[in-house]
Amino acid sequence: MSRFTLRLAIALQAAISAGDGLALIALANRVYQSSHASWAVAAVFLALTVPITTLSPVAGLLLDRLPTRPVLVAAAAIEAAVALGLAAASGVPATLALAFGFGVCAAILQPGLGAVVPRLAGGTAISRANSYLQAATWAGFSVGPLLAGLLISTAGSGAAFLADAALYVLGAAGLWALRLAPRLTVPGGLDGTRARPRLSAELRAGFSFLREDPEAAMLVLTVGAVIACANMAVVAEVVFAEHVLRAGPGGYSLLVAAWTAGMVAGTLAVGRVPLRWLVPAALIGTIATGAGVALAGVSVTLWQAVSAYGFGGLASGAETVATRSVLNHRAPEEVAGRVFALYSGVIFGATSLAMAVAGALLTVLGARTVLIVAGCGGMVAGTAGWVGMAVRQRTRRRPAVADGEGAA
Repeated sequence: MSRFTLRLAIALQAAISAGDGLALIALANRVYQSSHASWAVAAVFLALTVPITTLSPVAGLLLDRLPTRPVLVAAAAIEAAVALGLAAASGVPATLALAFGFGVCAAILQPGLGAVVPRLAGGTAISRANSYLQAATWAGFSVGPLLAGLLISTAGSGAAFLADAALYVLGAAGLWALRLAPRLTVPGGLDGTRARPRLSAELRAGFSFLREDPEAAMLVLTVGAVIACANMAVVAEVVFAEHVLRAGPGGYSLLVAAWTAGMVAGTLAVGRVPLRWLVPAALIGTIATGAGVALAGVSVTLWQAVSAYGFGGLASGAETVATRSVLNHRAPEEVAGRVFALYSGVIFGATSLAMAVAGALLTVLGARTVLIVAGCGGMVAGTAGWVGMAVRQRTRRRPAVADGEGAA
């Protein structure tokens, strides 16, 4: 694969992520302006995330059984059509229904773009390719909300959704032009040499991989728990910045910007980490992510909180790239789509639950306490993952040592 292929993938990843960020803001604005109810905004988030969690086995199977590029192009094109529908739609029910369509397409696009990294990396190391792609993801996701705010304030939500459709069209065109390296293996049963597995076994293939690779499973669960804890803080950020630190809307924007800038820096920093250090890098990143959130929670000035968020974002970006690279290296090609779909499902499922819990805690404990609890929870989860991994590796080595002693 040429470097042009990787550069094209980076560009289309940025376009699709900008579309995702724009859509999130435009959808939340549309339903809130239509209903003036906070439950409607929560319903938008559920409409976007529930499909990613519940449809992950089916989405992964589509990615593994069908030609990858046409599936990804179709998902991006449908997202563009959904955005066009939203430009013409009005009212909360229609908006939520179309938002669910976004979620279904994201259930395919997000794991699909992760699973194909080894096929588009070419001469670039997988971890470095992942670092570039994740940096593009976060850069695009940062630009999208800014574009949404500008368009909504000047031309209305309809114009924002038209721009969203254009971004997804760019993403679909980039995917169509993408030239992936051919698969090295043929999915079971499609080459005529093996019996085709039962559908139930096919759907469970992602779970089966994690069951057979306990270290990968432990890493996925640890990262999922830490990301969920970090997202608990999202619920409290506005209140913390504006009412606890008394920094106003500008202070909240600085917190978000600091975390995002840290994410981009973290994704790029871990790109040169050797393969044998990727698991430790991911686990260190989980603990440091929680520490960043907890430090923000105990901050007494805006700049202390901004510094803590920058550190937390740096760690979160590093943990994300390291984890995805580990899965790229360990997951067999024929089940990579299902493994990444399951990973996305774990992340979004845990995040949805954690944000619901955080919303309830916010009214009882206050914003500062929610940030401290979220950060400490992330550190505990990361430390538990580190200890569990160490115990697992020590247990795995023990029989080999015993055999050596017996042979002597």
